[in-house]
Amino acid sequence: MKIIYKNTLSVQPPRETTTYILGTDLLANLHSLEILKKKNYTSFLLLLDKNIEKLYGSTIKNSLQMLGKDIFTSIIEPGENSKSLDNLTSIVKPFFDAGFDRNSCLIAAGGGVICDIGGFIASILLRGIDCIYVPTTLLAQVDAAIGGKTGVNFKLSNKLILKNMIGTFKQPVLVLSDVEVLKTLPEKEIKNGLGEVVKYWIGWGKPNFQNTPQGWFTTYTPGVEELIKIIATCQKIKHDIVRKDPYERTGERQKLNLGHTIGHAMEGTAYGKLSHGEAVAIGLIACARLSVLQGFLSEVSYKKIRETIHSLGLPTSVKGINQKDILLTMKMDKKGGTFVLIKDIGNLKTNVKVNYQVIDKVISEVLSSST
Repeated sequence: MKIIYKNTLSVQPPRETTTYILGTDLLANLHSLEILKKKNYTSFLLLLDKNIEKLYGSTIKNSLQMLGKDIFTSIIEPGENSKSLDNLTSIVKPFFDAGFDRNSCLIAAGGGVICDIGGFIASILLRGIDCIYVPTTLLAQVDAAIGGKTGVNFKLSNKLILKNMIGTFKQPVLVLSDVEVLKTLPEKEIKNGLGEVVKYWIGWGKPNFQNTPQGWFTTYTPGVEELIKIIATCQKIKHDIVRKDPYERTGERQKLNLGHTIGHAMEGTAYGKLSHGEAVAIGLIACARLSVLQGFLSEVSYKKIRETIHSLGLPTSVKGINQKDILLTMKMDKKGGTFVLIKDIGNLKTNVKVNYQVIDKVISEVLSSST
């Protein structure tokens, strides 16, 4: 062996800053935001799904036009089916047809799917351009738009979808959460978001659901100030964790995966039958049950978790999914087969290895339960 030249190069990741704005009447006033004036982008690449384009497309475009920049739009089908590598070419083609440069900014306005796709595209176009998220669902405002994870799904077979297995870390420059848009959400989308909200309660003890009415957020509609408080609480929890562990290397950010290992596997296996939030809710039940069997969680706390999830109108079990497919999907999980388990409400244990037979037993329970 003859080495002619050897050297080392250490490159630090760039420091990225995201501004988070939460409030009302924001979509019609994008042109008034100081951050957009200062950035002085050459153009805006607007990514919307068909539902959001119909509801808010004109409002967003009219506001952006007041900044005097070109706006190029790509409109995609709503839902998880759009979140695949197969669709990327058709998604970005309108942008390439129009023309853009490294000082263009991609604005992704929509739910979690749009945020995931938009961030991923922004991270790879010209090796990275700025992006802005305008989350329009409860799930996106409390979780998907926060923290800089992007991704698309990988279709392993017609039956098995691997969630977010191809992705990047890309911090948006701005996340703009307008709570007024939540008024147009159907009940199913509210429940979808509640799956992530209840995750925060189990993991961090906030927000507190113990004094809320039965059927909260479905038969009862919280006011704007209450909504802002709930969303701000969830965002702050995630901000604090991402600040400590932005690239999921220390184990702190792993806590945010609570309920997601089994939840993602069920969502991918029951493709189209379970929303993300519903799958997470079932994953939280499974996680709590695993925690009991591993000696971390008491039966009393387990019942409290299960009853709270049920009271929010979320599922605690699911039928019609192949158990072997769930286990197969879990083996390919990004977290290497480890779990975040629960010691009590607000007290988590990360990086726990669980015996395969115990996992199999718990999945069997949530597939056969009558409630």
